[in-house]
Amino acid sequence: MALDEHLFNPDATQWLVIDAGNEAVPKTTVPSLRDGLELVGKGRVAALVGHLRDGVGVVDVDVPGEFGDFLAAEITDWLTRRDCWVLERPSGGARGRWHIFFAHRDFHYSPAATRTGLAAQVSDYLSGLAADVGVPRGELDLRDAVRPLSSPHRHGAITSPKGDLRQALRDLKRVLPAAPAPSPLRPRCKIKPPTTGGKNTSAAAATGFVVPLALQRWKRQLRPEWRHYLVDGQVPDGSWAAGATKTRGALEVDRSLVEAACTRELVWAIGDPEMAWRLIRESHPRVMTKAKHQGYSWWITYVWNELVRTASEFNTPTDQPIKPIQAPPADVVDAVTDARAELSRVMWTVPARKRAALLLVGHHLLDRVLREGRLRVPCPERDLLLDTGLGDRKTIRTALALLNGRLGTLHTDCLSLTERDSTSYEFEINPAQSREGRQIPPPVFDPPPPIRGLWATLPRSSHSLWRTLLTSRTPLDLTELAGKAGLVESAGEEPSKSQRSTAKAALVALSKAGMARVDEHGRWHPATRPRSVQVDQAAAAAYARQLEVVEAERAAYRAGTTSSWTAGRARAYKAAKAREKAWWDNLSPATRADRTAAKRLEFDQMSLAQQAKRKAELAERRARAGIDELDHYQTWLTTLSADEYVARSLERKQRFQALSPAERGASVAAWDRHRLRYGLTAQRLSKPLVDQRPQSPDVEQAALLPNGPATRDAAFLERQGHLFDKRAEQQAAG
Repeated sequence: MALDEHLFNPDATQWLVIDAGNEAVPKTTVPSLRDGLELVGKGRVAALVGHLRDGVGVVDVDVPGEFGDFLAAEITDWLTRRDCWVLERPSGGARGRWHIFFAHRDFHYSPAATRTGLAAQVSDYLSGLAADVGVPRGELDLRDAVRPLSSPHRHGAITSPKGDLRQALRDLKRVLPAAPAPSPLRPRCKIKPPTTGGKNTSAAAATGFVVPLALQRWKRQLRPEWRHYLVDGQVPDGSWAAGATKTRGALEVDRSLVEAACTRELVWAIGDPEMAWRLIRESHPRVMTKAKHQGYSWWITYVWNELVRTASEFNTPTDQPIKPIQAPPADVVDAVTDARAELSRVMWTVPARKRAALLLVGHHLLDRVLREGRLRVPCPERDLLLDTGLGDRKTIRTALALLNGRLGTLHTDCLSLTERDSTSYEFEINPAQSREGRQIPPPVFDPPPPIRGLWATLPRSSHSLWRTLLTSRTPLDLTELAGKAGLVESAGEEPSKSQRSTAKAALVALSKAGMARVDEHGRWHPATRPRSVQVDQAAAAAYARQLEVVEAERAAYRAGTTSSWTAGRARAYKAAKAREKAWWDNLSPATRADRTAAKRLEFDQMSLAQQAKRKAELAERRARAGIDELDHYQTWLTTLSADEYVARSLERKQRFQALSPAERGASVAAWDRHRLRYGLTAQRLSKPLVDQRPQSPDVEQAALLPNGPATRDAAFLERQGHLFDKRAEQQAAG
């Protein structure tokens, strides 16, 4: 498999799977070589086909019998004399049919009509040889698409190349030292872009360079001494001696000790027994000989499992109790579930180009709520920037503004400019709707959280596709997945060709990151597979770059540094508000009354949605000018006289009673959301906000006024009766 990874182009567009009839299996995307090999034998998939990298070609000898063996030997000799790396493999169709792989720095494959250089020389030689021996030209064919060495033939035959594959890989890396770079397949053209240059590693062993193992993925890199051992067979320095026993004498190097130490390194570095066994099978012939002889089952039972138990004991000391993982409260889980459902509806209210960022911020915010175990959590913009991998805080701020009022409330009053290092905005999601009975949620795929920095390296649409896979009970094909993930403009719309292409590229990236996989029917599933070392390194580098910028911004912010533009904007807002107030104060009382009545009539004629929008716009305008909404509301309330307060209450009650039942509910909900959003007293809060400031007599009198016509009339008659009683007593005394 390591040889295939160095021979073939790793781009997803270069792979396809075929059935037993040599026909491509439709609607099946193959993200990588490993994914393609896992599909072989499932459904219609019989074999995998890939395209070779630039610098590598293959000659297909399709002449059966001993004459085919003779022609293969002639072609191999001709290529070898021209300093080409050559590897022969039986094609699997019949005896005498061969695939002759060769590599040279100057070889660049192209269609027959445009071949130049070494490619033209090979093509001319094959044409001349076919003419000399009297075989059809098509039976000696130069091509760049072929079945990998690790894939079986479409009829099931497994063919092994000639020679030592480990030595063949070393020789190939002397010719083409750089790993193949992914390059998309050009439509209707087989011209490959030139490969990137690299330093020659022919003297790898002498300089201490260790060839990266093909399947070295998971927790960390193998240590250099054990990588040397697996690749070159060199036993690491150390004490490996064993004393004499009844059956053998003393040994300077006991292979059991070496193999146990190597397996222990695989446990800590790899963690996956199947992947570790693949490394052992592909290792040097002098490496792990006892394990190879005894077999996989013996090695698992007596070596791997014992070392795993030892590692577990080392990780979990017996004198320290294991801390149980506390699940978040049930009300928080229900609230997050409802919020995710609401987020899936909110995403269709924004354009498709803004949808990916909105989902990134929304889901990471809800993940934070689950981690904290409470409905209200801090939401610093720079923390969300690091979690989501987005490019700037403006995108974060826009997404939070869109979520405010739908998923919950964005509290901005908790940010203190005097405590910059410990305060920030906070987001409080809406509590879960009351349910009559506790319902068990359907099982969903619950993977570990991705590593930090990963979303910065993946396409922007990867996150929404991954979240859609997690919540889907069944696997999804490409078209259905792209529609549900929000890549289309509106719900239910059929994705276009470019949208399907975008989804395919994002899914391939997810597959390489170990977060998605495809089956033989072309349907996608969520997955938690090992990531490559390159993916982890790219994510760590992206996170480090973002963290450096964020730390610099935080240091400047906590130091109180304010940009001139920000200070100028704040001064402009306050100056504009001062001009508005001065203009209003200069108007005559009659003009003010006329304008107030006109604006009130205009507001009353609006729909409930328009009224909510207008109230939010006015509140935001006051907030930008530095006016606290609660202070503004209380100031307005104290300026009302008792008679005006009663008149407004009666007018509002009459207008409310004129609404239909549905409009009444919508009106109450809209006002409650507005009060909750801007920190005002909400009617449905369990603990209403109480103003601690002393109230004016007018406000106290208005608060004591009875509610309801009958109660007010009874109180009025009672007061009038007391007055008549007092007058009668005065007349009697006078």
